[in-house]
Amino acid sequence: MLKRAFSLLLGAQVLFCATLRKVELTEEPNYARVIFTLSSRVKFKTGKIKYREKTLLYVDFYGTYPGRVKSRYYFENPELPLIRVSKKDRRRLRAVLYLKSLRKYRVFFLPSPPRVVVDIFFRGKEIPLLQQLGLKVRKIALDPGHGGKDSGCVNQKLHLQEKHIVLDIAFILRSLLENDGYKVILTRERDSFLPLERRTAIANGQGADLFISLHINSSRNPKAKGIESFYLNLAADPEAERVAAKENETSGKTLSQLGDILKKIVLNEKIRQSKAMAATLQRVLIRELRRFYPDVRDLGARGAPFFVLMGADMPAVLVEISFLSNPEEARRLRDPLYRARVAYALYLGIKEFIKEVEGK
Repeated sequence: MLKRAFSLLLGAQVLFCATLRKVELTEEPNYARVIFTLSSRVKFKTGKIKYREKTLLYVDFYGTYPGRVKSRYYFENPELPLIRVSKKDRRRLRAVLYLKSLRKYRVFFLPSPPRVVVDIFFRGKEIPLLQQLGLKVRKIALDPGHGGKDSGCVNQKLHLQEKHIVLDIAFILRSLLENDGYKVILTRERDSFLPLERRTAIANGQGADLFISLHINSSRNPKAKGIESFYLNLAADPEAERVAAKENETSGKTLSQLGDILKKIVLNEKIRQSKAMAATLQRVLIRELRRFYPDVRDLGARGAPFFVLMGADMPAVLVEISFLSNPEEARRLRDPLYRARVAYALYLGIKEFIKEVEGK
């Protein structure tokens, strides 16, 4: 009897090696992001089936059991009123999304904690890749990095935190862009924590044409200094990997797990435009800041695997504005005038990129 019970227990461990811990929905107009949080990485499969007049999108999680999640999740969104979770068979747990309509969807994985993310674009939703290459920029999403419990890099001596500096720069930059008639979306407007996947969901949901994430750099080497810009790609050098690992900390450092996803992403036209925007912002930042600070070091524009850029449906870049770990650059970052000059240089860079893509 004991031997048989042990065999059954061992069999259960083989069949079920993970737990579905949480089901969350982020909603924006004509767009939704569903996040399935798991206890560990699992194999999963997605597909569509028609049920009466509805479209059912399912996600099968292999070797997974439901844990304490509910069997049904009801939402007030008429496009996605219900998500049902149940065992499909002895090997699979199935989550079914009941959709009124479906234009496009995509599924990707994020580690630490393990999450399967489902982006859903309802019918009528225009995906804003520079207005589907109509090359008109109307909405710009600014993402002040970190926030809340995530301070980013810190300079204890000068009592400076990255999260406050980038929010200040974002406010100035927003005012400059709004004065030119652009609609500006801030992913956060106060000192609040925002998961990385939520940041691009906000930009996607509000139909942003550009996404710019603002950060401050840091290094164990106090002599490291300069400004650099990044677009989403597989990191080509150890320094780019270091910066990406630093900014990815709240979502995990297992970058190797994203290889297959990123190889597909780099083939997208979005990456070509992102690379061009990163190069333009970097060039203008260096040009403008050297007018006042001749020793500003140009660290270039490079590709790297940043989680915060991964879910964006528009050209997206991440800018690392000086090193808080460098004594001289930390003093500059404390100065409101330096922050204003950085914001103005970013404004000129954005305007120059828009001029390039719109052919004006």
